[in-house]
Amino acid sequence: MIFKWHQGLIWLSLDIIYENRKSRIDNCIVDTGSATTAIDIDLVKFNYRKPTEIKRLSGIGGGTQEVVSQTIDAITIDNIKLENINIEFGDFYEDLGVNGFIGNDILSLFAINIDYFNKEIDFKK
Repeated sequence: MIFKWHQGLIWLSLDIIYENRKSRIDNCIVDTGSATTAIDIDLVKFNYRKPTEIKRLSGIGGGTQEVVSQTIDAITIDNIKLENINIEFGDFYEDLGVNGFIGNDILSLFAINIDYFNKEIDFKK
């Protein structure tokens, strides 16, 4: 999978299925410093009636944000589909300039090879 290298970060796209609706989420970062995966809440038709857990994310430098955690139908990264994955939703674009980030909860499910020279990242299950 080809990635963009911008501001010292790996940017890529992923697909999610949430409430039986498929969405392409561009401008996500690979974030090995994050325990969890999250998507900007404005990119989906969020179901406020679905069971939800409210969490507080804390970042380096002391920043915090309230997020809601829900199970989505599926997430697809590099043509590998993971079903019934729990992710978080919050206001990330406005605060951080990203549509989402892929954290260690999902990254740890793969063997990952990064070729910075060719801007390729391979996820293997």
